[in-house]
Amino acid sequence: GYSYERPKGEPRSITKEELERIIDLEIEWENYRIVRDLFVFSCFSGLAISDVRNLREENIVLEEGELCIKGRRMKTKTPYRVQVLPPAWAIMERYRGKRAGFVFDVPTTDVILNGMHHIQRNIGMETPLTFHMARHTFATLITLEQGVPIETVSKMLGHTNVSMTERYAKVTPQKLFEEFNRFLSFTEDLRLTI
Repeated sequence: GYSYERPKGEPRSITKEELERIIDLEIEWENYRIVRDLFVFSCFSGLAISDVRNLREENIVLEEGELCIKGRRMKTKTPYRVQVLPPAWAIMERYRGKRAGFVFDVPTTDVILNGMHHIQRNIGMETPLTFHMARHTFATLITLEQGVPIETVSKMLGHTNVSMTERYAKVTPQKLFEEFNRFLSFTEDLRLTI
């Protein structure tokens, strides 16, 4: 009657400094360079590795004058739509056309796991680096910290409710400080006297 319950780890995004070190990392082996580029792409698009693997040319659309990635999540089949940011566009352009009909030719799971370990080791990161951290990084560092409302982040990630997004997008001390300063500025503008 014993059932094993897996302990839940605290999901986290990487820091801006860690992301910069990953982007700047010189990697000799091409497959690991591809892993790094796909991780960075995911940091700027919010796509999971399964969605990156299945990203087709037809998912890249022009809507309201903006280039977007639009589709359904592989895991949940919920729709997502995210605008293509310049770093993501540069990576897409680098790899397009290598696999007919798809944007990327994604390496095997073993290569991805080994590549992530190689990157982690070479940027001096203590905690294990997982591909899924890219989605958390998109939610926290790329969107929420830049002022994107959590409801919008939720739609970009293809979540069905905001409570799931709250697990991804953490309010960092920097964000808390900025929001409090905005609040102080607002109250000063009211010039309330007691």
